[in-house]
Amino acid sequence: MPTTFVRVNLPAIAHNIRQILRRIGPDCALMAVVKGNAYGHGMVRVAQQCVGAGAHWLGVSYVEEGVTLRQAGLIAPVLAFVPPAEEQCAAAVEHQVTVTITTEDHLAWLRAAAAQTGQTALAQIFVDADLGRPSAGDNLPQLLEIAAGFPQLQITGTYTHFDTARVAPIRSLLDVVRPGSELEVFATAVKKLARQHLGEDILFHAAASAMFLTEPQVHLDMVRIGTLLYGQYPPGVPRERRTLDLNSDTFELCSTIIALDELPVGATVGYGQEFVCRRPTRVATLPIGYLQGLSLLPASLARRRYTWWRQLRGRQDQSVVVINGQPAPIIGRIGMDQCAVDVTDLPEAQVGTVVRIPTRRTVISPDVPRVYLE
Repeated sequence: MPTTFVRVNLPAIAHNIRQILRRIGPDCALMAVVKGNAYGHGMVRVAQQCVGAGAHWLGVSYVEEGVTLRQAGLIAPVLAFVPPAEEQCAAAVEHQVTVTITTEDHLAWLRAAAAQTGQTALAQIFVDADLGRPSAGDNLPQLLEIAAGFPQLQITGTYTHFDTARVAPIRSLLDVVRPGSELEVFATAVKKLARQHLGEDILFHAAASAMFLTEPQVHLDMVRIGTLLYGQYPPGVPRERRTLDLNSDTFELCSTIIALDELPVGATVGYGQEFVCRRPTRVATLPIGYLQGLSLLPASLARRRYTWWRQLRGRQDQSVVVINGQPAPIIGRIGMDQCAVDVTDLPEAQVGTVVRIPTRRTVISPDVPRVYLE
């Protein structure tokens, strides 16, 4: 067992997938979003688990992530959200990664890549919803018309994305009469337009985790679920909508005490001598630092103090570790590859003791070994 590792609970993720699948209809697909190294959990293993649990699509940020999934043997459809650069298109076509397009240049690049590889290019068109992201916008009809003339290009869908804090706002008179109506009307118009140009039906999807919970009437053809897979509710979702039986125990960053030292009053800890011992202090060293993704901020300068009330409310301070269920503060500035913890009040802490480190999951380096619970 490595001295620093992330424990990933794959059955918990599968449980969360099943909770989501129970909320969508038989004609609605589920895209499991595994971008950002599956929110820190490890992209390939999590993607395999999600597909095994019933996910129909996989969502990533970049073409390279989709290529990695293909090289790992995953055959489920993969959508890369960030529009590709020209040099990425050949790899996307070769590995059958569906790319997001917003301009005529994207169509031309994909056409050239398809001709070069002899394979069909796969794409979906993105339309922005007030996030200021690259968008087809009013050029959507023109893009569909041009795509229709490229036999080696298949448009599989059109999609949009909303701010996660958006909780069922009134967008028009249609939505006053029936929430979600305006988006449904738009989706119907886009799909009709695609059928006219392409001669076939395509997907239209808009709901990510927050809208999946707050506006079930706009699940449409597919829902894109990220943070819920990993047992967390997105911000802005009212408590009354948080009704899934999620398992939040999917990720646990752990390290191991490798040394213990007794320091006298007045001794300093860490670079810059920012922490000064005010009592005889028993210090544990952990082999983890900012190289692995921990903050540089020393506990001695942190404004927030750790309390169990904050922990219960999900506001854990990164400058604290947990040893046998008890909090212990990180002291001094965090180094590149190690940090110090005050264990004066925890005599049970010994060399070899495994400690849990509350942290943001996505900031932890992919180089930290993931240990998977099957």
